[in-house]
Amino acid sequence: MTTNNFIKSDLFILILLAAIQLTIHLLSNDQYGFHRDELATLQDARMLDWGFVAYPPLTPFLGSIELKLSGTSLVGFRFFSALAMSIAIVIAGLMVKELGGARRAQILAALGTATGPLVLIQGALFQYVAFDFLWVVLLSYFTLRLLKTDNPRWWLAMGVVIGLGMMTRYTMGVYAISLVLAVLLTPS
Repeated sequence: MTTNNFIKSDLFILILLAAIQLTIHLLSNDQYGFHRDELATLQDARMLDWGFVAYPPLTPFLGSIELKLSGTSLVGFRFFSALAMSIAIVIAGLMVKELGGARRAQILAALGTATGPLVLIQGALFQYVAFDFLWVVLLSYFTLRLLKTDNPRWWLAMGVVIGLGMMTRYTMGVYAISLVLAVLLTPS
């Protein structure tokens, strides 16, 4: 695909919308101080372990990377959350495309995702919820791709996402069990 064709593509528009959302978060994520849950994650990021009472280790690990890159800067500490929400915007548009939606429907899905309360709030806070949301959206997209293509390689992608999800928040187990039940109880 040439550069000119990419700029005219649906994917470019979705990435552009996600980049706008990310930029808005980067420009505004320093308006309020740390949330109390962010302070707990910040402390866990400083003393990494294999897991914590409230959540598995991935979120504090990402927090430790952000601490090394930007210190306790609010914008820097919240960057990965804002990035996760921006990626979810792109994936939402791609899901609509997989379901046969035209460019307008993809843009509406991306805009709907971008303006949803969860995305707006979690893109402005560093919490495990942002990453949990991204893994669920990715798992949904990979499940859709598996159903559309019948390519068993999508199971590997789904397994990776479930693994990342289990390292982010234990509720991913509910989605994994639901997926197993769906396989057992439906013709798909």
